Amino acid sequence: MSTASEKDFEALAAELKQLRADFAKLGELLESSARHAGSEALNKAKETGEKAWNETRQKSEDLLHLIEKRPLTSAASAFGIGLLLGMLMRGHRD
Repeated sequence: MSTASEKDFEALAAELKQLRADFAKLGELLESSARHAGSEALNKAKETGEKAWNETRQKSEDLLHLIEKRPLTSAASAFGIGLLLGMLMRGHRD
């Protein structure tokens, strides 16, 4: 059975995965725009960028509401993620 922290972490990971996909798509569209220098590709890149920005802003607002709703769980999750990232980064420096 998953705890609330695990569910929050899984939800955050899923949102970050979606954001990564959105930014990858934005990068592909920008590359296409640079290669073809077409106004259609540029417009699609702008639309995708605006969509990604709006989604990022909305998800950050959702995350803020989640943090306000569950501050202790959020703090524990952030500590755990920070600890994990610190351990991963330490391995890359050695």
